[in-house]
Amino acid sequence: MSTAAQSWWGRSAKYLRLGLAWALMVGALSQALLMAQATDGAAVVSQRQAHAALSATIQALGGPAWVGLRTSREHVRIASFFQGNPTEEVAEAVISREHPKKERVELDKGKVAQIFSGSSGWEITYKGKKSLPTEKVEDHMRWQRHSLRRVLGRWIGDPATVVLDEGTEQVERHLAEKFTLMNAANNAVTLDVDAESHLPLRLSFEWRDPHFHDKNVDAVEFDNYHRIDGIATPFTVTRTHNGEIVEQTFLLRAEYNVDLAENLFDPDYAAAHLK
Repeated sequence: MSTAAQSWWGRSAKYLRLGLAWALMVGALSQALLMAQATDGAAVVSQRQAHAALSATIQALGGPAWVGLRTSREHVRIASFFQGNPTEEVAEAVISREHPKKERVELDKGKVAQIFSGSSGWEITYKGKKSLPTEKVEDHMRWQRHSLRRVLGRWIGDPATVVLDEGTEQVERHLAEKFTLMNAANNAVTLDVDAESHLPLRLSFEWRDPHFHDKNVDAVEFDNYHRIDGIATPFTVTRTHNGEIVEQTFLLRAEYNVDLAENLFDPDYAAAHLK
């Protein structure tokens, strides 16, 4: 073969190899794009299914009656725990709330009151008013930010909130559907709902201690539901911290959308009138 022919065949083979490489690269990119589209499509379907399931949970809780709850008053017994074991301390309390940010807890037959309003908290006794410890106020605010009412009342309606269906698991002898929700501020909760009744069974979230930087897990479990004024109400609520029970609340009586005095959450008024 002549030198010119050899040169022509060499260039042709080179271009053929380049063309084949290009075709393979385009094919790989196309396949990757199709896989990404399929994954995105599956994620969209999963999101829709998770939203539909949690919408059923909101309806099970009472739908508009639960979402639109303005005020509440609960008569409860609170049992305390130490290192996961019950103590002999059981307190009766009246908890009044103006949702979402005001709460008053009356203890010792009204002789002691704790008031939370916004980012502040006070304890009022016959001696007057004093600010609650910072750790207690921060704990209260943390629970507010991750509460069931905040998550299902506000997070779920925000398009920026990501909802993941995590499958099923057992929660206190109940088959539960497990969901993870993450809002735009990267706050996340895990919510387990009863597979049959769709009512919440457990809500948990992680947070880091600002001083020691270790990870903590707080959780609340709901049990013994009864319907009051159309709202599914758990009569037993158990809180845990890193797997250990820290408090159990037993509901005796609840009233919803009650008229509360305008000064009920005013610590100065409470300090002046507490007997």
